[in-house]
Amino acid sequence: MAILTIDHASKIYGTDVQVRAVNDLSMNMEEGEFVAIMGASGSGKSTLLNLISGILPLSSGEIRIDGRDISCLGESQAAEFRRNELGFVFQDFNLVDTLTVRENIMLPLMMRRVPPARMKAEAVAVAESLGIAAVLDKRTFEVSGGQAQRAAIARAIIHHPRLLLADEPTGNLDSAAAESVMRIFSDLNARRKTSTIVVTHDAKTASFCTRAVFIKDGRILEELYREGDRLAFYDEILNVLKFMGAK
Repeated sequence: MAILTIDHASKIYGTDVQVRAVNDLSMNMEEGEFVAIMGASGSGKSTLLNLISGILPLSSGEIRIDGRDISCLGESQAAEFRRNELGFVFQDFNLVDTLTVRENIMLPLMMRRVPPARMKAEAVAVAESLGIAAVLDKRTFEVSGGQAQRAAIARAIIHHPRLLLADEPTGNLDSAAAESVMRIFSDLNARRKTSTIVVTHDAKTASFCTRAVFIKDGRILEELYREGDRLAFYDEILNVLKFMGAK
C-alpha cells in the first residue's frame, strides 16, 4: 500500500519571472520504505519535502499521504495533520534550549494532552532505545551533536508517526556521529517499519536507505533501489551523482 503518492506536483515562485522549484513531479512510496531524496543545492529536494509536509502549498498537482489529499487541507487542518501523522528531524536539531532533553522529547505528547505518567514512560522507553537515557535531564546545550540529533529523532517518533521526514539530518555532524544517526534511522525502519524520507546531498548518508531518488531542476532524473550491500549501493549512488554533475 502506498503511504505517499505525488501526482504531477509543481511549485512555482514568482509572477513575472517564474521559477519552478518542483516541476510536474510524480512518485509513489510504499509503506515501510526508506527513501533518500538527493540533489544539489537548488535542485528542489527541500521544497519537495516542504510540499509533502504541507508546509508549502502546491501550485498544481496533488499529494496524498495514507490516502488523504493534503493539498486541499486548510491551514489549521494541515497543522493538525503534521502534528498527528508526521515526524520531523532537521539539520540543526530544532530543540528548545530552555528545556531538558526529556522535555523536548515529550513535546509532541504534551501537544496531544497525553497524561503525564504515560508521557514520562514513553520518553524513557524511546530514549533507552536510542541510547540517550543517561542525558534525559540535561539541557540540550550540555549534550553532544550526536546526542542532540538522537533527541530530535526521539521527539520525532515518540507519537508513532505514519511518515518520518528528515531534512539533511547528518549535515551538522561529524562522520562518526552521522553514521551512528543513520544506523538509528535504518534500525527504526527495519524494527518499526517506519516509512522514512531523508533529504540529503551526501552519498554515504543515502546509502543507508533502500531507495534513492535523484532530483535535478525540480524533476526526478534517476532512481536506484538497493539490491546488494550498503557499500555497493554507495558506489551506485556516487556514479549517478557523477553523471548528474556532468549533465
